[in-house]
Amino acid sequence: MLSIMDTANEIAENFKGWIIANQSNPLLWMGIIIGGLIIFGITYDALSKTK
Repeated sequence: MLSIMDTANEIAENFKGWIIANQSNPLLWMGIIIGGLIIFGITYDALSKTK
């Protein structure tokens, strides 16, 4: 169980470092915002359906 948490922490740290290294890239931020909006839209549509 501890190794799973260590692996997850290592992946999160690597991702955090990558985001910090590329923070000035506008395409990264546009992709994050558009991806978030798509996920929000899909989730909203799935939760707001009345049957």
